[in-house]
Amino acid sequence: MAKIINFDWNIKEKPSDFLVKEVSELEKDENGQFYLYLLIKKNMNTKDVTDRFKLSYAGLKDKNAITFQYVTSQEFLGEAIFEKNQDSFFALIYQGKVRKKLKIGQLKGNKFSIGLKGHRLKLKDWFINYYDLQRIIRNRERGKKLLKELKTGIKWKHLKWRENFYIDAYLSHLWNKAVMYVLKQKYDGFIVVEKGVKYFIPYTDYNELMSDFYKFFPILGYKVKLSPEEENIYREITQKEIPFDELMEKLSQLRIKGDYRKTFLKAEDVYITGDRINFFLPKGAYATMFLKNQEIIR
Repeated sequence: MAKIINFDWNIKEKPSDFLVKEVSELEKDENGQFYLYLLIKKNMNTKDVTDRFKLSYAGLKDKNAITFQYVTSQEFLGEAIFEKNQDSFFALIYQGKVRKKLKIGQLKGNKFSIGLKGHRLKLKDWFINYYDLQRIIRNRERGKKLLKELKTGIKWKHLKWRENFYIDAYLSHLWNKAVMYVLKQKYDGFIVVEKGVKYFIPYTDYNELMSDFYKFFPILGYKVKLSPEEENIYREITQKEIPFDELMEKLSQLRIKGDYRKTFLKAEDVYITGDRINFFLPKGAYATMFLKNQEIIR
């Protein structure tokens, strides 16, 4: 029986506990047609600002945090815009011109600085690249419901942004389950639980994973080619969800392509200073998941 650890680290008790700075390689060009801004915000969603000013961005940043990210505008908004409310603020600071507007995923990754809250860690730099709660916990059931309600055989339905987000969250949940299913078969480990959601963390090391485990595992979609083993894994975990063949037909109807996600990653520049842990993660990885993979010394 795997040891169960309740993850009781209140990482985002207050915004200053969680700092994140986007790392991009953007080339400025005086002849560019778009205006590049640094968006600094606290207690606000990225889209609260980008929708208001019609800005393009590379990724969504946490609400309950202090975050730094780049955005682009088709219009010059001035050298700086600053707005403060009772418990939130944002600032847009002009950086220069660029040739192209930012697109989703156009970043290297993010630097994090997170308060340890007195926790002592048995520090390691690799982690299993699960999707974390902020993506799945409130959205997976909505995505599942949308897919169940979709009748097979209808023409392609154009999804709204939020509908697509819910379905992506459900497919992320299935990816987590599939990777966890394989890890449990191969390794001993411990289980981390937060808000009823379980994550299996193997007792192994990065080199063993590199030689003995999937480096990528597919996210379901009509364009993804599953090996017989991968298909059997998904058939097993979808038995109590949506039957596999029905699910794949609906993803094809919706023209959801699927993808491949790295199963494990290494963090960079990991160090502890004072009561904060600092590290860099590539895009698409969750800082909270990196921390869940660490063993807390109790």
